[in-house]
Amino acid sequence: MEPLLVVHGGVGSNLRDSKLRGKVLGEALEAGFVVLKEGGSAALAAVKAVMVMEDSPVFNAGTGSVPNLIGEVEMDASVATSEGNFGAVASIKNVKNPVRIAYEVSDKTKHLILAGEGATLFARNRGFKNYEPLTDEMKKLFKEKSNCDSEEIEKLQSLYSNETVGAIAIDGFDSIAAAVSTGGIIFHLPGRVSDVPILGGGVYASNRGATTITGKGEVIVKEMIARKVDEYLIDHSAEEAAKDIIQEFEIDFGIIVVDQDCKVGIAYNTESMSWGIKTQDYKEVQPE
Repeated sequence: MEPLLVVHGGVGSNLRDSKLRGKVLGEALEAGFVVLKEGGSAALAAVKAVMVMEDSPVFNAGTGSVPNLIGEVEMDASVATSEGNFGAVASIKNVKNPVRIAYEVSDKTKHLILAGEGATLFARNRGFKNYEPLTDEMKKLFKEKSNCDSEEIEKLQSLYSNETVGAIAIDGFDSIAAAVSTGGIIFHLPGRVSDVPILGGGVYASNRGATTITGKGEVIVKEMIARKVDEYLIDHSAEEAAKDIIQEFEIDFGIIVVDQDCKVGIAYNTESMSWGIKTQDYKEVQPE
């Protein structure tokens, strides 16, 4: 198969800079595709693309992640491959690139998920330095809104919480991989875990294809939506699977799917979803 890379910057209302969002999506595509052109694996290409988005303040992942109820950032990330490899971190704190640490979990341990203090300790042992991901913008928002009522918190959660980032890559060795990262829901209870580190919830990969999802995490996990998409791929294309699954659930979410034939499906039922696609001869970015 020819190398392919697809990225998304989440669904939502585009409160953050859409022009910068488009720029970063393009940079993520370029960075990840360099890995593919140089013969790197689909997993490393997807991780690299997600890292670029984690480093930008316009996404709810890495730098730019939203605070929980006590003003701290807890992040989730995962990496899944068509060969069955999987690694994830949940509620990890004070690191710059959670997705890179999720990859390390899959590559350097026999575990699937590391959480909380254990995940952060693993990161330090692997040489990842202390980093404060909470931006001045998010600090200001927390200061202004931390004492607001439940109705306003719910409104903030609908505005700021769905900008999960993800990437799916196919390499020259016919491997397919998905990587996802999120800061979770703004003002969530400390210790809350999203759909991102749950295999079959917000991410899945098999020899049929790969899926990443962004949206209402609790429902995504309950319904195991990414795993259902993989079942759709038994007798549907990626485009058909994305279209069908988005109509099946009455929640706000978006999805990218890539199948074993390099077909891409992108669907969402929200006001907007940012995404991008790159092959050797083609590139498209949709910032909102």
